Amino acid sequence: MTQKSHQDERHEVSSSYIRGIVFSCLLSLNYISSADTFHWQSPEYIQDSFIEIALNNEYSTEVSTIRKWAKPIYYSIIHRTADHSLHQRITESHIDQLASITGIEIYPSSTKNENNLTIIFSTEALLSQELQQDFLLNNQQQITELSRNSVCLAHFSINPDSSINQAIVIIPVDRARAHAKLLSCVIEELTQVMGLPNDSDKVYPSIFNDKSHDDYLSGLDFVLLKLLYKPEIKVGMNIEQVNKQLPRILNEEDFQQLILDSDLLVRQQGLYHLLN
Repeated sequence: MTQKSHQDERHEVSSSYIRGIVFSCLLSLNYISSADTFHWQSPEYIQDSFIEIALNNEYSTEVSTIRKWAKPIYYSIIHRTADHSLHQRITESHIDQLASITGIEIYPSSTKNENNLTIIFSTEALLSQELQQDFLLNNQQQITELSRNSVCLAHFSINPDSSINQAIVIIPVDRARAHAKLLSCVIEELTQVMGLPNDSDKVYPSIFNDKSHDDYLSGLDFVLLKLLYKPEIKVGMNIEQVNKQLPRILNEEDFQQLILDSDLLVRQQGLYHLLN
């Protein structure tokens, strides 16, 4: 996770790197038949995965504290390319699912002043300029690296207490379409700015694993979001505090049942309807 100091905020960048697409939908639908069907449902695996994705950072070895929204989200969508209606529909569909899973209120913003999440549908040609203008990056090497290697990007800023106060998502539509990643860009980047910023090969099946073929929220992703927004997991908690709370939550009877049902529950909302 690339970080940039700016007054009282830290600016964090997460990016989705190019991944294979050929069998993505088939694997997403059919991984339940594999030998590793339920490996991710064990409390120990979920706890390790949560620490890996919520507290670690993609471009830094620093271990962070819990970062999440502690207030309603008001979003705006900026269209710098065509297909406005399509982009609006898929974004709103995933936002509705995130609101349902986390319990955070997410609304379209009515004024510029209340907006705290900006989603930009743009083009590859504008990406370098947008990293400076919208992400406020000034390191040319970093800008060049992100422009060359990222399919789509997300950035959020945090308050001193680690609560998220602003977030921006940039999706260069032509690049995303060229890699058959338009839907997965919307899903991954909007999910990461909820407070799950890291990518890791250790966590699967998950949209946070750049080497996997999971382009839609998995049952494990559903559980990680649920955990992040449990009241017991508080903004600013460090790794020791989180590790103390997680076993209690994960071993609750109701949460155990949620884990068992998560794969079915996550497929009943959001962009999964496009697979039918």
